Amino acid sequence: MAGSTSLNQAEVSASLSASLKEKIVKKEFTLGIFGLGRLGLPVAIKFASRHVHVIGLDINEALLKSVSTGLMPFKEENTQSLLREALKEKTFEVTSDVKKFGHSDAIIICTGISLDEQIRPDVSPLLNAIKTLKPVLREGQLIVIRSTLSPGTLVNVIKPFIEEQTSCTVGVDLFLAVCPERVLEGRVMDELEQLPEIIGGINEISSELAGEVFKHLGDGKKIVIMDSTSAELAKLFSNVYRYVRFALANEYALLAEQYGVDAHRIISLLNRDYPRGEIPLPGPCGGPHFFKDGYFLIENVAFNDFILNAWKLNENIPVHIMKRLKERFKEKGRSLMNAKIGILGVAYKAEIDDTRQAPAMRLMEILKREGARVYAFDPFCSSDGLDTVLNDADAVVLMTNHEAFRDITPQYARKHAKKQCVFIDSWGMWKKEDWKAESLDLLVFGDGTEK
Repeated sequence: MAGSTSLNQAEVSASLSASLKEKIVKKEFTLGIFGLGRLGLPVAIKFASRHVHVIGLDINEALLKSVSTGLMPFKEENTQSLLREALKEKTFEVTSDVKKFGHSDAIIICTGISLDEQIRPDVSPLLNAIKTLKPVLREGQLIVIRSTLSPGTLVNVIKPFIEEQTSCTVGVDLFLAVCPERVLEGRVMDELEQLPEIIGGINEISSELAGEVFKHLGDGKKIVIMDSTSAELAKLFSNVYRYVRFALANEYALLAEQYGVDAHRIISLLNRDYPRGEIPLPGPCGGPHFFKDGYFLIENVAFNDFILNAWKLNENIPVHIMKRLKERFKEKGRSLMNAKIGILGVAYKAEIDDTRQAPAMRLMEILKREGARVYAFDPFCSSDGLDTVLNDADAVVLMTNHEAFRDITPQYARKHAKKQCVFIDSWGMWKKEDWKAESLDLLVFGDGTEK
């Protein structure tokens, strides 16, 4: 009898998966995107631009109003025109009504996962998303989790939770996979098409179905299939590896300051014409992924000092910059109390408008606690104007390496800021010789030659 039940399940699964696969391959399926933030909206637009019928669901009415009228709610290259074209061709629609998701054959959940008060992964937003979708989850659907997950989350948390919320058996009549995003913010449209997609299904057929969906992102799109835990680890390995490299470069910067040399010059010379160079230049490192992914990776690991030390080092670079500024002020007989401090750049990296977990935001918070009056300018974010930031400034700190800041000349800075203004370049973007020629006090993070 048990063998008969098993056979029936296999037959049901084979029938449902074959039907869904045929619809996906022929682009006759409807794709639901849950969450239209910086992760979900570009994915939705890209699929819609490839003539997949997409329904986007979000509870943010202001965001939905913007998107439905063809206006991107945040900066992302090459999305604006594609959004308007998709709306015009009716390949993309947005809603706050979960009932409309009942038409979805595949659903990609793009819900951000953060850390809780105990610095542990908080999957409640993802579980709440599944609860919200409960009325429309049904047999023959594919659910893909796009969020970054701790190893084993799909198997140990998501699968049993879906089965608890529905009458479906995951992997048999409802298919489940994880597909962690790997794209670079600001270049999402190109990278969605070009980068290999990592797929980790709860079983083989789930992986196959998810792979068929993501193949529609580009001609010749490459799909890499692995088990779900390996897929979860792959994303974390990639981000944490980069984060640790940045931490090492920043430690070099601290050492260079201690020894009175210039880390930027040393690293540039080391990388020049050397096939195994690739040492990144130092600078404030942050953002939502780097901030949390190390903790996601080591949540259940007993010996984790290496990754935690990298996290502590990178997260404390703003503190180091504040202390260096404070020491310079002390040398001049001044204090941060009531000083006007201008911050150039508040996004967490260059050429984007995302300020989540940005080092500049941390520095601003620290300076305010020291009693400073803080102003900020960023060409991509809502902020004070450049002249407002520079006028009568006691100190100016370049925190985000936007290309536009290369155009700020020492002559322009001297015209606006106070005569005794202290300038700090956290990225080595400005030529020291030019600023010195104008008798301006410039400190560069990682450069100990101008103590």
